[in-house]
Amino acid sequence: MNMNKKIYFSLVIVTLLLAACKSKPVIDEAKVLNTAGIAAVGPYFTVDHKGNSVLCWSEQDGKDSLYRLKYAVYDQQKNEFGKAVTVPSSVGCGVSAESMAKIAFKDDGTVVAIFAKRFPTEKNPYAGAIYYSMSENEGKSWSDAKFLHSDTSHTYGRSFFDVTKLKDGELAAVWLDGRFGKSIRGSALFFNRTEKGKGFVTDSCLDKGTCECCRTDLLSDKNGNLHLAYRSIIFPNALSGKQVRDMVYKLSKDNGQTFTPAKLISNDNWEIEGCPHSGPSLAVANHTLRAVWFTAGGSSSLYGTSAVDSGFRQRNLITASGRHPQMVALTDGKTAMVCEEVEEMEHETMKMDHSKGGMMKHGPAGMSKIILRILKDEIPEKTIALTDGMQADNHAVLTTVNNGLLVAWVREGAKGSAIYYAGLKQ
Repeated sequence: MNMNKKIYFSLVIVTLLLAACKSKPVIDEAKVLNTAGIAAVGPYFTVDHKGNSVLCWSEQDGKDSLYRLKYAVYDQQKNEFGKAVTVPSSVGCGVSAESMAKIAFKDDGTVVAIFAKRFPTEKNPYAGAIYYSMSENEGKSWSDAKFLHSDTSHTYGRSFFDVTKLKDGELAAVWLDGRFGKSIRGSALFFNRTEKGKGFVTDSCLDKGTCECCRTDLLSDKNGNLHLAYRSIIFPNALSGKQVRDMVYKLSKDNGQTFTPAKLISNDNWEIEGCPHSGPSLAVANHTLRAVWFTAGGSSSLYGTSAVDSGFRQRNLITASGRHPQMVALTDGKTAMVCEEVEEMEHETMKMDHSKGGMMKHGPAGMSKIILRILKDEIPEKTIALTDGMQADNHAVLTTVNNGLLVAWVREGAKGSAIYYAGLKQ
């Protein structure tokens, strides 16, 4: 090989190495969220009216052992969160991993806290309500808690809610509601939205016969379209009356005044007479709606798909060992998804009355890794382990920041649960 060829091949190798180094994300060392309580669970990311990333969580107070909803604004330069704000009326809030308490911001700066509570004296152990409280002065003072729903009976369960900001700056929420009791199989899906200068106003039923215990996902895109995904109870003719619990989708183009009929995201045919406790996650990347979800229909795996004019593409396997996926859109048309890769999973088995809604406990009892995947058209392009699998890490959430991603998750330990977080620069 002559000298010119040697120089050429050397330059090619150096170029490839530099490209590889450039494309490799820089992962900050995981930090534990600094909390004053004895335990912290239920991380959830949102964005305030100024565009700042905000983390909220439920924290157990050592004085009374009750949980309260808190939130803090993220400082990207310091890679840490600011002073925590407590929502006083959330005392005693529920801590279901698939139905965590949440914070949302109107465009006018109004902070809205949404949280669930049980009715402890009811015969139905899952009976409860969803409440909301508002602050118009950046969390310095809060309104009394009000019901999110019009039906205030103490008999049924209501939970598994989500919230998003509408194009007009107001908020919309969905939840699973047991108000129809034994007249339907499963729960009902309800919708409500705020009005200017007010809280939530009039709720409406979007669907009946939904799975009782899976997280719902409500997403508003840049064009103001509302995308809604949830797990439904379906009775396919081919299965002779047997029920399956698969993911379905609804769309609203008028701020939630009307929604399209439910459309099947994937024909998984998961035959199960119980609650999987694993909801879907949506993102709109490159003007295309994308979905990820867990199912045991065919095999216990995480799948992804994207929307087309006729419905959704055939599902694509993402991982056979993941649980509880959460996804966000990236600026290059790709998506980022986090989940726990379970080394050993033991599910709590609890029977429930399907006519009365549910707030069942669920969570991994063994060790698991928090895994981040960069997806291109639902195909993993990069896979990054954020934890080593030597801890009981679970229920990760993520959000985009100016120079990358921010991920938070729950770590269960002998002394209780804590929230860890890490930034990824790209």
